Amino acid sequence: MVHPFQYSNVIPMIFIFCVCEFFVQCSNLSIDGQTSNIDHKNSSTLISCSSLDLNKLRLVTFDLFGALMLTESSMNQNIASLLPSLSSLDVEKFTSNWLSAYVSYFGKSFPSSLTHQPFLWIIRSSLLKILDSFDLTSMVPEHSDTFNSLMSVWGNLQPRSGATEVLTKLSRKYQLGLLSNGDKGTLQAALRIFPSSVNVSLTLSSNYPVNCFKPCSQMYAQALAAVDGDKNQVLHVAGSAFDAHGARSFGIFSGALDSSAMQTNPKPCFAFNDITELISFFKV
Repeated sequence: MVHPFQYSNVIPMIFIFCVCEFFVQCSNLSIDGQTSNIDHKNSSTLISCSSLDLNKLRLVTFDLFGALMLTESSMNQNIASLLPSLSSLDVEKFTSNWLSAYVSYFGKSFPSSLTHQPFLWIIRSSLLKILDSFDLTSMVPEHSDTFNSLMSVWGNLQPRSGATEVLTKLSRKYQLGLLSNGDKGTLQAALRIFPSSVNVSLTLSSNYPVNCFKPCSQMYAQALAAVDGDKNQVLHVAGSAFDAHGARSFGIFSGALDSSAMQTNPKPCFAFNDITELISFFKV
C-alpha cells in the first residue's frame, strides 16, 4: 500500500534544527539592485508575534510547494499523462519517491563547485534514479522530450482551492513574493497558472549565491534584505511546520498553512489548514 506524501510528515524525516554547512555573505544577496548587510546575527533575536502590526507589513512571502499548490496531486496527474504505462499505484509511488528525495535535502547547503541551481540538480539526479528503479531508463533517456517534460511538472502545478482569491486580495495591500527552495525558473513558471489579478513581484529562490534549502538562514535572509532589514515589514507564510519554525528561528514573522506548526517552539504567528483563513487574518 502506498502512503500519500504529506508535508506535515516532514519533521520526523529531517533534523529541523540543522545548521547550514557554509555561510553565504549577504553582500551577495542582490534584492532589486541593492546589497544587504544582513547576517546570521538576526537569527539570534526573536521578534514576538504580539508585536505584529499588519499595517506596517510591506512584504508577504509564500512557500510555493507547501503553501500555495496541490503539489502531490498535480504531480500524480502530470506523471500519469507522461508515463501512461504506469499503473495508478506506480504513479503514486513515483511521485512519493520523487518528493521524498527532494525533502531529504531540506536544510542542506550545496557547494558552488557542484551546482548553482541545487533544486534542478536534485530533481534531475533523483529522477534518473527513479526512472531506473521502474526500468524506464531506455524508454525515457535523459534529455529526451519526455524526460524534460517530467522535469517541468514541478512548475506545472494546480493551486490550492481559494489561493487565487487570497493572493488577489493580498496583492492589493502588500507586495507578494515566493520564498521557496525551487529554482527561479521553476517558481516563475508555476506562477503562470494564476490570472493577472495576482501580482507576485518577488521570487526568492535557492539559486546561487544562496545555494541551500530552508530552514537555512540564507533563504530567509533574502526576505529580510528585501525590506531593508526591517523585521516589522515582512511575514512568511509557510506550508509546513519546519518552514514556519525556520523563519521564526531566523527572526522574522511567520505563519503556517499546517495546524501542527503550533506545536513548535517558537510558535508561528498563526497556523491554519485552509488558505482562505488568511483573508480574515490579514483583514483583506
